[in-house]
Amino acid sequence: MPDQQTKVIVGTAVVVGTAAAAGLAYFYARNRTEPIPNKWRKVGKISDLNFFPVKSCAPIKCNSFKCHMLGVECDELVDRGFIISRNNKQVTARVYPNMLLIQPKVEGNQLILSAPGRPNYNLNLDELRKRPPKFEIECWYSKVVGIDAGDHVADWLSESIVGQPGIFRLSFYPHKYSTKGIYKPDRKYKAYRDEDAGSYHDKTSYMLINQGSVDKLNSELDHPVTPLQFRPNLLIEGPAAYDEDSWKWVRIGDNVVFRVLKPCTRCILTNINPETGQRHPEGEPLKTLVKTRTILPNEPPVIGIQMGVRIAGSVSIGDAVYINDESCD
Repeated sequence: MPDQQTKVIVGTAVVVGTAAAAGLAYFYARNRTEPIPNKWRKVGKISDLNFFPVKSCAPIKCNSFKCHMLGVECDELVDRGFIISRNNKQVTARVYPNMLLIQPKVEGNQLILSAPGRPNYNLNLDELRKRPPKFEIECWYSKVVGIDAGDHVADWLSESIVGQPGIFRLSFYPHKYSTKGIYKPDRKYKAYRDEDAGSYHDKTSYMLINQGSVDKLNSELDHPVTPLQFRPNLLIEGPAAYDEDSWKWVRIGDNVVFRVLKPCTRCILTNINPETGQRHPEGEPLKTLVKTRTILPNEPPVIGIQMGVRIAGSVSIGDAVYINDESCD
């Protein structure tokens, strides 16, 4: 009997030790520092910049913005720094397409929200930042803390989206760092680190679209779409269609460097016209993307790339874009 107990104890210790070793290996793999490349190839320039202060709402068009680990920063707000929820679960334009018609604007310490047929709503940001975090919002695969923005803006949003008050809440992300962590299936992308997950972003803190890829897609569609239908932070012009599939690193201007983390998989949100809030009756462009851009096993179709910043700084429209890929090795 003692021999059997010894075997059980030793076996348990081996299992626990193996699990601990695996955990440590994962931790160190995720926290290693990759060297920044010293070989770069110029491919184009920045042609458009989009800042989305409220998740699933319209963007603020920018001539320049700052790029930090958490995401785009503009007017002291961070990209996807606000989220709309119902019963502490996020809601998006996938279900409520007219969210795309809610237009944010920042003036001084005010976040001004506008919607068709509605009076504007002014939210005092200074007062909001003084409030303690109150809720955890279920944002995809994680629960993320938020500061509730109050009943008045909640009712304004509810009336603007579904025509009645008391349905939705608005929450503000209070931290300067990401707390979401990595979606487990995405851990296969080895360059992806926990701090790349952003605030209330879907997956990563930055998304880039290539105009050449959108042009190629449009050549296959009866009704062309705009790059905004894919909600990028950064739009570039110059590279051929889908060249970005092979990129490892992106440098903008002289200093700002991004690590390419994963391809950007696409969903039904791409079928909604951001100018009208209407879905395409035949499910385009996603229907065509499924046929032409399902390039990852058992995953949705791909267009664009998701990135994390490795050297922070400011970027502007017109900045040169350089890349590092297999040809630079």
